[in-house]
Amino acid sequence: MNWLALFLLITAPMRIYESTTLPPNRTYNQPVYIMADNITLDCRGSAFVGNKIGVGLLIQNRKGVTIRNCKFHNWDVGGYVVSGNRFVFENNDFSNNYLDDNSNVEHLKPIPHGGLILNGIQNSRVVGNKANNNVAGIQILNSSRITVERNTTSHNRGWGIYLYGTTSSQIISNTVEYCNRSCPEWGKDAGCGAAGIVLTMQSDRNKIGWNQLHHNGNGIYKGNLPETASNDNEMMYNTISNSVANGIEATFSFRNYIHHNTMTNDNYGAWLGYAQYVRFEYNVIKGARVNSVEHHNAQFSTYIGNTFEGADVLLKPHADPQYQPVEGRCQGNQFDKSNQLINAKFISTGCK
Repeated sequence: MNWLALFLLITAPMRIYESTTLPPNRTYNQPVYIMADNITLDCRGSAFVGNKIGVGLLIQNRKGVTIRNCKFHNWDVGGYVVSGNRFVFENNDFSNNYLDDNSNVEHLKPIPHGGLILNGIQNSRVVGNKANNNVAGIQILNSSRITVERNTTSHNRGWGIYLYGTTSSQIISNTVEYCNRSCPEWGKDAGCGAAGIVLTMQSDRNKIGWNQLHHNGNGIYKGNLPETASNDNEMMYNTISNSVANGIEATFSFRNYIHHNTMTNDNYGAWLGYAQYVRFEYNVIKGARVNSVEHHNAQFSTYIGNTFEGADVLLKPHADPQYQPVEGRCQGNQFDKSNQLINAKFISTGCK
């Protein structure tokens, strides 16, 4: 027997040219390449298992492709999709692919490894999938009008769901827990830039709602420099708890609407440094270890109908010549009487 020919046959990609339904619950030691438009691959629980290198599912420059009931494990990247539109990813499992730890990802640049990466796509849906135990669960880059719904992206050593330059999308009803990270600067399980949901590089006009975000480095992390901030987003009805750093961070952002969220036992409930025109309404923050909200250089922002229990709300000017005038500015804000302070104070010394 020609063992080399047999090896190449086993490891050669499975190329899909038409709608295909696989036998149920089988294991294939080869990747899948999608080679045509307007087709469906239904794996019926079958798994494509790699040897820690390469991509398990590859789709390039396609449209109208549906991937359903497939498993992609032990690859460098479980699935990589670049360019195209009208994709559906439904009830797949992109878990247990590349994973590392012990470095800082606070820069929030894309990580070219992990569960599922979508790059440059539009009008697509990612629904009911799993992407656990990777360095990052689902990363969506340079895309628009994407619905990410009812996925589980937990126990990743970086990010659960990550948006980079992605706009007009919906991240709703997902479960993201224990996405944490270690790094030499801060120590074991110290956050180190990890988060349940990340928005960066002008990920604007998105809706982030009804997600369960627990025991992550940050719950929702938006930022983290003026040139990479994300604006005009709505974050609502999320349940966030036990974040190593912040329940919600929205640094340097403009016009974000944060409402009806519950944040419990985070280090800071919300960190809004340098953010302007924030609408912070009807949120409940309890048990923050430092402050319920800390908002350096708050400008033209409104706080209405919130409950702050057990930790203070701090708005203050902050001098930092790198990002703002040296004197710092805190001006034009409204803290409405409808806010409730329970064992907490509102502090705005130096604000106009």
